[in-house]
Amino acid sequence: MSEADPGLRSRIAQRLGLNRNGLYYASRKLAADGELADRITAVLTEHRHYGYRRIAIELKVGKNRVRRVMRAYDLHTEASPHQRHYKQPKGIRIAPPNILKDEAIVANSPNHVWACDFTYLWCLGRWYYLATVIDVFSREIVGWSMSIHHDTKLILDALYDALSKQETPAILHFDRGSEYLSGQHLDLLERLEVRPSASAAGSPWQNGFQERFYGSFKTELGSLKDVASEGELFERVALVLNYYNTRRIHSKLKTNPRQFRKNFDYARQTLTVVADKVLEKSGA
Repeated sequence: MSEADPGLRSRIAQRLGLNRNGLYYASRKLAADGELADRITAVLTEHRHYGYRRIAIELKVGKNRVRRVMRAYDLHTEASPHQRHYKQPKGIRIAPPNILKDEAIVANSPNHVWACDFTYLWCLGRWYYLATVIDVFSREIVGWSMSIHHDTKLILDALYDALSKQETPAILHFDRGSEYLSGQHLDLLERLEVRPSASAAGSPWQNGFQERFYGSFKTELGSLKDVASEGELFERVALVLNYYNTRRIHSKLKTNPRQFRKNFDYARQTLTVVADKVLEKSGA
């Protein structure tokens, strides 16, 4: 271009109302963005569910730049097959406070604090809903239920399942979903003398126990495209829950949740026996 018409670039810049050097900058920026788009595409090929923050970490590039380039080049993260959003029904009761946060409560034994939530599973051409109850101390799933409806019955069935096998907890933590704020659910907790605790609106991290569990659970569950029947779906969910409770090592616990609970119970029993012997010898 410069040999054919040395003044062409200057006239173009003047016609567009730009500084001549700005054309060089725009050209370099487009080239750099195109190169970054190719690198982002390569990352998404290997990590289909990475969002722009993880891509930025992977490429060691600013997250805002990665987000801008992804938008400009229409690059998208592959959505989870289990993800669904819905509008929350109206007419729910006032949520209790988050006493775990307000009172700085930390679970110190099994059945001290339970947390509950439900998630979505796309299978056999429809949505299924899985509700779970987790013991915050041991990270064990102590109760669960599954249904084609996300209603109060779904979450109550999971709670009843837990109560049929465990002692009543002191505290039950949940989010502000209408199912958990229903009168039927809150009245049951009152009758059981269980203190309710609810996350703040729009703060799913305040129920991070369940959020982290569902992340692990869905990874282990994998794709459900090959499931042939509802019975097979329930069986696969039950097997993964059992694997999570009894075989999968929890990074914080250094063992699986069931074994962690057994270790705690054994240690507590041992201390009780030792304390009784000391009292017996002292004549107290």
